[in-house]
Amino acid sequence: MTALLLEDKKGFIRYLIGCFILLSEFLLTNYAIAKIAGVVQSGDLSDLVRYGIFGLLAFVYAAVVFIFSRLLRIGFMRDTTLRIRRRAFENIMTKTTRSFNRKLKNEYISNLVNDINTFEGKYFHALLNLIFGAEIYLASLLILFFLEWDLALIMVVVSFVIFLINRSFQKKTIRMQEDVQRSGERFTVNIANTFSGLEILKLNRIEERFLSGSKRETEQLETRKASVNIFTFWQGRFSNFLGFITTILILYYIISRLEPGYDLTRVMFVISMASSTIWPITEIMPLFNVLKSNGTIIENILRKEEDGERSEEQKPYDFNEKIEVKDLTFSYGDRRIITKGNVVLEKGKKYLLKGASGAGKSTFIQLLSKVYEDYEGEILIDGRDLREISEDSFNQNVSFIYQDVFLFEDTIRNNICLYREYEETEINRAVEGAGLLPLLKKKEKGMDEAVEENGKNLSGGERQRISIARAIIRNPQILFADEVTSSLDEHLGRLVEETILSLDTTVIAISHRFYDGITDKYDAVIEIKNGGLHLKKMEDYLKEVRVLEENL
Repeated sequence: MTALLLEDKKGFIRYLIGCFILLSEFLLTNYAIAKIAGVVQSGDLSDLVRYGIFGLLAFVYAAVVFIFSRLLRIGFMRDTTLRIRRRAFENIMTKTTRSFNRKLKNEYISNLVNDINTFEGKYFHALLNLIFGAEIYLASLLILFFLEWDLALIMVVVSFVIFLINRSFQKKTIRMQEDVQRSGERFTVNIANTFSGLEILKLNRIEERFLSGSKRETEQLETRKASVNIFTFWQGRFSNFLGFITTILILYYIISRLEPGYDLTRVMFVISMASSTIWPITEIMPLFNVLKSNGTIIENILRKEEDGERSEEQKPYDFNEKIEVKDLTFSYGDRRIITKGNVVLEKGKKYLLKGASGAGKSTFIQLLSKVYEDYEGEILIDGRDLREISEDSFNQNVSFIYQDVFLFEDTIRNNICLYREYEETEINRAVEGAGLLPLLKKKEKGMDEAVEENGKNLSGGERQRISIARAIIRNPQILFADEVTSSLDEHLGRLVEETILSLDTTVIAISHRFYDGITDKYDAVIEIKNGGLHLKKMEDYLKEVRVLEENL
């Protein structure tokens, strides 16, 4: 966290200056109060007027200094928070697919919004008060050594003891704050999932069940927040109690040593400086705990995972002949998905994955596309281990088409090109290959027609065709397609499936639908059954299906 703050050295220096100038108003105000108290001893009304005006000017000075301090500090606070948001977003966007999928998408949203907002609200407030308290402590101790060196030594020992007592609360404070963060992530995920399926919940009249679950999540989150606040409150109260007892002892020590003819102004100023060596210490550890816990959360958000880094030693992707899957074994926890699977996929052929729901079809695609690498056995591309191939290089040569198409609120062109530069001939080839020409003819602005939020102004088939064009324009060596026609009607499904099969690339697709005269154009079927991978020619697979139907 310190390195992050020091990235903007000039801004941080301005911030420190803004913190340090507050010390002048603190000392001036305390001196003014001591002088006014001294007037009580002298009984001189002219002194009362003079020092009363001095005290008033001191308070006006304090107000001006506070405003100036705020102006010096606010720019650095804003820029640092903005830098954290940008870096956190960049960290998410540059993660490998495998690293990104370790957390739910809504957990990232919670980090970007809730956690950084909490940091912004608490961290700099705590940092200001910590620096201010430290400078008050050091300045007061220095003045006290000049006025009463023996009392100063006593205050050093007492303040150190109080510091150690307060430090004992640190670990629990950080642990409780991290629990709140995790609860916030779970709450955001559950609420987002509920909102995503709200229409289904209402149609089936089960919203009350999910409402009660959301209430429980809310209560758990608020309970943890309350626990942190209560613990912090009582930690502060306990620190204040120690400070109060110490102040009483300071008063007793000073009063017991007063001699006839003492200077009340000096006595009041000594008491003020001695107290100022205690109260900052009672606040330092609670403030430090806030800094530590919020700083730890931000460091966790910004931390780059080791296996998420791109390795320069990895090999480039190059697919010219075949993909060999040898003795592939993969499990989700204790559940075995694929056991000793063996299959060979030839370049340029079209493969259809079949199997019962939950058999592992999507998992097999994720294994072939480097999403999961914690498997046993080998996946070789022209003899090279898939795990040794650079993820950047791999992703540049493959494309994905999913059932759920995400479209940006932008033009059709940008949704196809994804903000990259392509030749018009490449764009036209993708548009024609995806069968988008009829759509573009209907649109007044053609390729520059605006797409509404996630394609609300387009039909399901049109959205899917944009997704296909997006895949074609990349000229992939492998196209992965996962249930792309499941939500389309018969007519649109046939058109989309036919478009995919007409592409000059290796296709690995999942589809529960069978379109007579189209689906049989696949070269082969990979059936996943009982954890095994069974490669069959399409005609052989169709014969098996017909025999099974006849027996039924």
